[in-house]
Order: sequence, then C-alpha cells, then structure tokens
Amino acid sequence: MKPNRLISEASPYLLQHAYNPVDWYPWCEEAFQTAKIQDKPIFLSIGYSSCHWCHVMEKESFADYEVAKQLNRVFVNIKVDREERPDVDSLYMTVCQVMTGNGGWPLTIIMTPEKKPFFAATYLPKQTSWGRIGLLDLIKNVENIWKTRREDIEKASDSIILHLKSQDGSGDNNKLSEDYLSEVFSLLSISFDRDNGGFGNAPKFPMPHSLLFLLNYYSITGIGEALKMVETSLSKMRLGGIFDHIGCGFHRYSTDEKWLLPHFEKMLYDQALLLTVYSKAFLLTRNTFYNEVVEEILEYVFNNMRSPFGAFYCSEDADSDGEEGKFYLFTYSELQGLLGEDFDMFRKVFNVLPEGNFHDKFHLNGGKNILHLKKQLEDIAPQLGLSKSELQDLVHKWRSVIYRYRAERVRPLRDEKILVDWNGLMLVGLANAYKLVGSQTILELFENYLAFFTKYIIKDDGTIFHSFASGESKIDGMLDDYAFSSWGFWEVYQVTGDERFFDLSIKFFDKAIELFWDNEKGGFFQSSKNSDELIYNPKDYYDGAIPSGNSTMLYMSNIFWKSTAENKYLQLSEWLSDVFISYVERNPSAYNFFNFAILQKFYGTIEIVFVYNSKKELERYLKALFDRYIPNLVLMFKNENMDYGNKSNMYWESYSLKDGNITVYICQDFKCLEPISNFETFIGYLEGISKNGIK
Repeated sequence: MKPNRLISEASPYLLQHAYNPVDWYPWCEEAFQTAKIQDKPIFLSIGYSSCHWCHVMEKESFADYEVAKQLNRVFVNIKVDREERPDVDSLYMTVCQVMTGNGGWPLTIIMTPEKKPFFAATYLPKQTSWGRIGLLDLIKNVENIWKTRREDIEKASDSIILHLKSQDGSGDNNKLSEDYLSEVFSLLSISFDRDNGGFGNAPKFPMPHSLLFLLNYYSITGIGEALKMVETSLSKMRLGGIFDHIGCGFHRYSTDEKWLLPHFEKMLYDQALLLTVYSKAFLLTRNTFYNEVVEEILEYVFNNMRSPFGAFYCSEDADSDGEEGKFYLFTYSELQGLLGEDFDMFRKVFNVLPEGNFHDKFHLNGGKNILHLKKQLEDIAPQLGLSKSELQDLVHKWRSVIYRYRAERVRPLRDEKILVDWNGLMLVGLANAYKLVGSQTILELFENYLAFFTKYIIKDDGTIFHSFASGESKIDGMLDDYAFSSWGFWEVYQVTGDERFFDLSIKFFDKAIELFWDNEKGGFFQSSKNSDELIYNPKDYYDGAIPSGNSTMLYMSNIFWKSTAENKYLQLSEWLSDVFISYVERNPSAYNFFNFAILQKFYGTIEIVFVYNSKKELERYLKALFDRYIPNLVLMFKNENMDYGNKSNMYWESYSLKDGNITVYICQDFKCLEPISNFETFIGYLEGISKNGIK
C-alpha cells in the first residue's frame, strides 16, 4: 500500500498511521492552505502511541477503505501526536471539554480552515451504536451543514473561541490565607477512599502531586490523617494490578477502584513522579517498603526506558499482538506449568484463580489473571510459615522464571520519542531517588542527559526543542519543557552541588519568563507569546496527570527568590499566585501542585549554604542531610576551589570557610544561625530542624 504524508514524520504515533488509506497531513500550513483552496472543513484527530482506544479507532475506521474514502472526499485530514504537540492538544482538548463536558483520547475535532472548531468528540465507532454517533453518519451530517449552514458554523465556532478567551482572567483582588490549605486538605479527605487508597471512584489515577502536598502538609502540621492518606494510597497501588509485579513499573491508571484492573500503558512521567513520592515517603516514615518500590521503579526505567542518546523514552503501549494487556496476563494453567511445585504457594501469594481474576467490560474472554497482592510480603510470610526474607527470595525466583517466559511474547510497542518536559520530570525523580540509593548509575545518567541536552536540545539562540525522535530534534519548546527542565536541573543541583545544573535551571526559568509570560494579564502561555500558529494561545493551570507549567513556575519562583534574593522572583510569585486564585477557588483540590507550591510559600523554606573545599567532606554532610525528611529545603553550594568569575552574583558568594573546615550557613524565615563548621553540631541542628524547625 502506498504511504501517505505521515511516512516522513518522526513520531511513532504518526508513523502508525502512515499506511492508512486516509490522506493524512501532519499539522502544517500546507494542510490549512489546501482546506481553504478546496473549501473543505478540517478533520483533526489527536492521539498518542500508547493509547488503546486510539488503536481501536485506527483499526476500525482509519484503516477502513470505506471510511477513508468519505473522510478524503469531505475533509482535509490532520493527524497529531498529542505528546509531540501538547500546545495543539491542550487547546482543542479544552474545546472538547467546553463543548461536551468531558475529554480524552482519541480526540476528534472538526474545524474550519481557519482552525476554528465547531464539533468535538473523543472515540467514534465506524457505525452509530449505543447512542454514540458513528463516523460514517457524522461525515454525512458535517457535509450537509458545511454546504447549507455555513453561517451557523461560523457563529458557533466564534462563540467557542470567545468563551475560551473570556476564561483568561488577570487575577483576583482576593488573597489566599492558610485557611485555604485547610480547605484543600478537607476536600482531599472527603474524596479519599479509606479502603483502597486514592481519591474518588473509578477510574483512579495515582495523583502524585496530591500525595506530595499531603506529605508536606503532614510534616508541617502534624495532622496524622494526611500521612495515613498517603501511606494507604502508596501501599494499595504497589500491591494492586496497576503495578507490574514481573517487570516492575506502574501502569497509567486503574479502571476500577481497587487498583486491580489497569489501563496497561506505561508512561515515563508516572514513573518519574512516583519515584519522587515514594522516595519522600521513605524519608518521612523510614518504611523500607517504599525504598523497595523506589528500587523497583528504577529497575523498570533502567531496563526499558533508557535511550542510547542519554535520555529516556516516553512510553510503552497498552496493547500487544492486537490485544490490550495481553503481555501482562496469564492463565492458571500457564503459570502452573511454569512454576511446577512452587505454583500452589505462588497462586496464594499472587491471588491466581482457575477462572481468572481479570474481568471487565472490555475483556470478555475471561480465564486470565493479573498478578496482585492483597497484603505486603511481610504480612503474608507468617501465614505461609516463612520469614519475610525467605518469601522475598521465592518471589525473586518466580519473577525471574515468569520474566523470561514473558519476554518471548510480542512486547508492547515502545514509543521512542524523547520528550524534554517528561525528561525534566525524570530528573526530579532520579534526584530524589539518589538520596536513598546513592547510585553511581544515577550520577552517570545526570551527566549523560546533560550531554544529550546540550548537543541536541539547546538551539544556538538559547531556546530549546520539545522533542527528539529518529535522530532529529523538532518542534519549539513549550512552557512545560522550560518549567520541568528548570525543576529537573534544580533537583540535580540539590544532590550534586554541581554549578552547571544550577546555571541551566535558572537560565531556562528566566527564558520561560521571556517567552511565555503574559505581561498584561499575568500567567504563562503554553506556547510562545510571539507565536500566531494557533487561534488562541491557552494558559494551562490545572494539575492533571502531571503538574501544570504554571504551577511549576510558581514553585520554582519561590525557590529562586530564596536562593538568589532577587526581588523579581518574589514579584513573579506574587502575581502568579494572584492569577491562580480565580481558578483554584472553584475547585481547590484540582490544583494540587499549585497547592504544594503555596504550602511552600506560606510556611517558608529552609535555606542551607555549604561552603567547602573538600568534595568528600561535602558528601559526608549531604549523606546525613539526605537521610532526613525536611520539607521546603533549598540548598546552595560554594566550592572555595572554584573560580566563579562573573558567573555567580548570588548573595552567598561572600560566604567563606571558618577555620578552614566545611562551613554550613542555615537560615529560615529571614533569620540565620551562627555558621556551623563541626559535623556533630550540624547533626544536632538537623535533628532540631527535622522535628521543630529553627528556634
């Protein structure tokens, strides 16, 4: 079959559609000019490579000659990878939510050649069924109204755009108080599932930024329920089917309330954010269970998501061999044959049933099992007459046998795009994990990513690309690329003290202000404010599966104010907080990374400056520091052996060694302790900080 225009694209998702009979265009000016010349509406389809229902729609409709013929006759057709073009996706997903009250992928938008939308939907079957219009019927309807009711289309699309623009407020005169954070906690408590962990009903997402907020909220307020919500959620998620008990790593979300039935795709950002949460949970509780989960996530990421370029791939598909979850499910007899005499104990541990335990409305064949635990191994072991270590050894042996067997199956497709924003989140996760595991491999990954970023992502003009695929960097960076990169490089600086990462962090934070900040109304646009590619440049505030770029910029503005003492960062933080108010007051618990940043802002940071001339001695101090959970910690480093030249103009550049020893300067709430140049004294003060703050 002759390929369409997508054959020249780098995105694996677009390449999956390159041999469709649909005459696809990528998102490009040629497509819109063609639509204007031919006087055709645009059929825009947005998805991503690990999306199950995107695959269903592709096989059912886009690979179908009858559907393709009608789409080609009536429309100019554009296919977009939402991970490659999050700006396009964000705009039209907002449109879909406004028009239909919900959203998701695949996302279907019909719009004018001027990019003005007048129809929105998610998955559409080929034929109308179950109250959902089919694609063939939709094409007929659109063709009719395009010919007979063009004026109505224009009015409807104009009203949608006007509505979007009206939502872009410039802030509120109100100010948030600490009572606001109590309200956030109360709302999370109300929606918390006390039996199963997580928030709300099915489907359930991990919601790592909600857990980050609760960890800090507990640490600051001492309210035990906040910690219980985190611990229950982290435990239940790891025990459930949402975790891959053979190859490790977390699936994207659970389709049921008990974390048993996952949507099987694996996303880099989930691994990154959960690395951060489990790492922090271990430091706060000293529960080794969380440390074990950190090591398991690292195992998955190292084995499956590392690119030879020094960065990380973005996802693994939900489907394999034409069926969602097939790679991860097993029959009773399969496992029995694999494990032999061990099987009886195995089935009790992992809840394997002869009739299968995996049943939902999309998997009607039955007989399949998803491995999951109902209790932690230390609680199961006594029931089997074993110690925890004995059972762990058995589980390791079983995993190895099943892993080798599973490796012979058709693997889910791996999307080998490298996304700069998601890699920034992975830097955050790795830096937090490093505090626990102290792995040389992680330090090497930092160096490898820095080399990749410098060679392939930074342009000559100092801006950055959004993605890298098939050896090619493409698409201008968007807000999330700058915000998450700034955050990621900052976290690496926090654990290494390496000035290069500090420089990159603040450089791309400042560049984000230059490119995306709205000087009239405040807030950060998703795409460059100088771009006119989209009909409307949205500002994303909602913290969904990942934090919003605006929330992250608020968090980093607080950090840079405290780490540089430059007033411009305080002013930015104040204005951005004010802009958020009109949004968060409607639904506070939908903005939990913003709430995490506000918690930091209200309760303040602890700033610690290390002045040193011995890297080995610095590592000794950092090891002691990293062994404790101290919320809102900001570290700075000055190496007396380094000539900073004109690079450093920070307030702490005048700090010096005392008595020739490493010297620690500790401040909180705009007051500072006497400089500390003795390790035992430092440990004593750490104990006080971690328990009571500075007195």
